[in-house]
Amino acid sequence: MRGPLNRIFATTGSMKTQMKIASRYAYAALRHGTPKKWWNAYKVWRARARGDITVDGFPFVLKIESTNICNLECPFCLDRDRSQFKGEGMRGFGRMKADFFKRVIDQLGPYAFNVNMYGSGEPLLFPEAYEMMRYAADKNVGVRISSNLSMRDFDDAMAEKVVTSGIEHLIVSCHGASQETYEKYMVGGNFERVTKNMRKLAEAKKRLGRKLPFIDWQFLLFRHNQHEVKTAKAMAKDIGVDFVRFIYPNIPPEFKEEWKPRAEGEASDYQPVPNAPANAAANGSANGAAAPKAPAPAAAAPAPAASKKLPRINVESCSWPYYSIYFNWDGGILPCCDGTTKPSYDLGKFSETTNINDIWNGPDYQLVRRYANFEVAPQDMDARYTCASCLKPLAPFLIKQKGLPLDPEIEKKVDHALAHAKQAFKPAAVAAKT
Repeated sequence: MRGPLNRIFATTGSMKTQMKIASRYAYAALRHGTPKKWWNAYKVWRARARGDITVDGFPFVLKIESTNICNLECPFCLDRDRSQFKGEGMRGFGRMKADFFKRVIDQLGPYAFNVNMYGSGEPLLFPEAYEMMRYAADKNVGVRISSNLSMRDFDDAMAEKVVTSGIEHLIVSCHGASQETYEKYMVGGNFERVTKNMRKLAEAKKRLGRKLPFIDWQFLLFRHNQHEVKTAKAMAKDIGVDFVRFIYPNIPPEFKEEWKPRAEGEASDYQPVPNAPANAAANGSANGAAAPKAPAPAAAAPAPAASKKLPRINVESCSWPYYSIYFNWDGGILPCCDGTTKPSYDLGKFSETTNINDIWNGPDYQLVRRYANFEVAPQDMDARYTCASCLKPLAPFLIKQKGLPLDPEIEKKVDHALAHAKQAFKPAAVAAKT
């Protein structure tokens, strides 16, 4: 069953699962909230509600990639090919310097409830990550990281270092309950090593009398591992992690036939996951971040017959250009975690002399907020921005194209954008973007 918060957390699961995830965000907001931060959050929320393209507040969830270097080769990560990072015009691999991270926190920390210190790499590979985490924690910003935890030298001392680093929420990506299923996706990883490292962390927390970090085992569900749900739950309890959650990731089209989990009732060699939705794989990315790429639209469908009146569809605007900001390791800024491979997608670059407001309310950010608010027709969207090929800003236009009824306010925006479009609306033009 899909919980009502699925859209926010990019997770398909029960209401219990959704509330567990929500509690982590609520904990950070309550623990680190100040009058200044709450007032800022209200101003940002108000700007989004009104559809403003300039914001008189700052993002309150920071996403900072300390490195995009990783010890694994997961097949769907970074557009399915990490080697492309090294090509001409690509971002390349690297590590953010601690002093650079501190400058970001100095400017945005007074407004932020938490920082997600992960992106396309493994944040615990390098020692400067611990200095960064401690700095953010000491500045009253909650720290969350996602790690594959498949490090060889993770001994008891390292486990205690993690526990005392200031991390509040540690997501452990471990997508299987046996080496056979785990290594199909997490190529180069060692399942036994990961479970031992999780156990070391749980034991270190007990030994030091610490309740944090909250250890969250994240398990992506695929066709080859969906029969291991019960096994994973039992293992999580035995290891001592705080929670295990099962996520249906966004699977690239060319992999769906092989990887997409089977819905209940479908013939399978594996035990089906109870109540799995038929299209479970299309529910956001594994790290809860950006919406999936938009499919090429089909030819316009005739409007539904009057005798079959359908409810009007309300499409929510994207919250990323308002609530969050993404820093690549080299200082390149994006509205979300999509488009990290190419610097040409960046909306600006943070440096020693940068005033973040110059980027946050600059012309590029203003334009993507117009995209997010359905003010620009798909054929007029600039492909330089990753938003131009994202499902979120294109959704109401595709819905209208199919002849389905939209919420009156959304339909008004769509009609206005199409009426003032510089180019004619052509399905092929949208398909080319996606």
